[in-house]
Amino acid sequence: MTKYSINIIDMDSDLQDKCKAIIIDAFDKHLDEKNIADDIRKKIQKEHEPSWNCIVGKHFGAHVVHQTNCYLFCSYGELSILLWKSG
Repeated sequence: MTKYSINIIDMDSDLQDKCKAIIIDAFDKHLDEKNIADDIRKKIQKEHEPSWNCIVGKHFGAHVVHQTNCYLFCSYGELSILLWKSG
């Protein structure tokens, strides 16, 4: 059973697969939410240009404006991940 699950997505399947791999790798390398979010953001920006944002946590709400096909809200274990590209 995997710890990763998608809640809401607006992203093509190739980018979705890359994001999943980046997210799983970040959780394997880091324990705290801030470092996980920073790692995810830096890796996705390296491959897909700047203006990506990432939030990792248990209890948060958000309303964001994102570029088309650049939004992912998922869970890994008990933590939620919001990843989107703006600008």
